[in-house]
Amino acid sequence: MDETILSGFFSAFFSLSQSLFRADVQDIELGPYRMLFEVIGNELILTVLFDKSDSIIHIHQKLIEARNIIQQRYKDCISNPQCRGEDFSGLSDIIEDIFLNTQTIILSQDLKQKYLKIIDELCSRSEILECALVTIEGIPLIMKGKKEFLDLLMNQMEAFWKFKGLMLDQIILSYQKRYALFYRLNDDLILGAFSRVDTHIGIATTLIEVAAKKIAKLYPR
Repeated sequence: MDETILSGFFSAFFSLSQSLFRADVQDIELGPYRMLFEVIGNELILTVLFDKSDSIIHIHQKLIEARNIIQQRYKDCISNPQCRGEDFSGLSDIIEDIFLNTQTIILSQDLKQKYLKIIDELCSRSEILECALVTIEGIPLIMKGKKEFLDLLMNQMEAFWKFKGLMLDQIILSYQKRYALFYRLNDDLILGAFSRVDTHIGIATTLIEVAAKKIAKLYPR
């Protein structure tokens, strides 16, 4: 991509946002892509372009990681209003290492089977229709149900994350004559489920909480 055109576009976009709304741009969508932004100091904008199908939570964590490293390693450059591209020697390698060498939760086969047993027990209850265990970054680990439910779970996680800037401990929604319940187990995992709308919400919530506590108890620290 043409760096001059891109930097001019970002600069103009941020200036317009500040002039009209007195706020920085956080993210935008362009066709099949998304862009996230982080401001560094008073002069620099860190930008990442990614597919809409990727988890915005996961990408944002990588963006924050990159921002923190830049602030530490190039603090002298950042404080200098006359800094140039060549002053950030090695930055491209750092960026590439952060975004290309992604790591996520890897479950052993034994642990996965234990989790699957807990999920199967939960879904065997007549009150529960579908359920999924996903990472806080939006990466599925265990799925029992249709892809539509997983898509709903991902979208809702991102919606609340964008609204609050963090994940809520519990979310309960009414959705097409069903309840969608999302329960955060710990800092890494979220358990989501569909329950029947004619089921008392307290019963469904209790079932999910019990399963979540079993999974969290087994989770390696």
